[in-house]
Amino acid sequence: MKKSILVITAMLCAITCIAEEHLKFKGIPIEGSMKSFCQKLETKGYEAVVSDANSTLFRGDFAGSNATIGVVSDDDGEIVSAVMVMFDGSDEWRVLVNLYDFYKDLYTRKYGEPTKIIEENPSRTEYNSELMAKLLDRTAVWGCLWELPAGDIEINIEKADDFNGWVTIRYRDTQNEEAKIQKYLEDI
Repeated sequence: MKKSILVITAMLCAITCIAEEHLKFKGIPIEGSMKSFCQKLETKGYEAVVSDANSTLFRGDFAGSNATIGVVSDDDGEIVSAVMVMFDGSDEWRVLVNLYDFYKDLYTRKYGEPTKIIEENPSRTEYNSELMAKLLDRTAVWGCLWELPAGDIEINIEKADDFNGWVTIRYRDTQNEEAKIQKYLEDI
């Protein structure tokens, strides 16, 4: 009897420990205050370029490419909840899809096959202008998602502005999102 109670206690502890882990970006858990998380990013060599109460943008190298890193907090600016990597835009579909494929392969090597892949319209054989037009009018959907115990990571090709698309990678921490939902549930 004592042995089974110890086993159950150990299992509950293991489940609790797993549930308490936060998703990491560049080895930094996505948790704590905006100020604390941003200071940790700066020690990794990122330079803050724009900041407000709920977000900060950084520039720097991300896995071999120049990128803008966006850090987002909850509504009151207290808890970091997501990080987004935005690579430089391009008006060339081939450049975008090659960058997307490169990062999709890296993340697949680290996390396994994506949980979801949506690579619908455009085909890889159409002309660049047709492909970019579909991306810019949002009729092209190109992305993949990894659902992990601590959160999710999503890679997309998206419209950046009226002429360019860009590849983005979003990290969302499940624990912080759940805390925000619990806060809203208390309000209702």
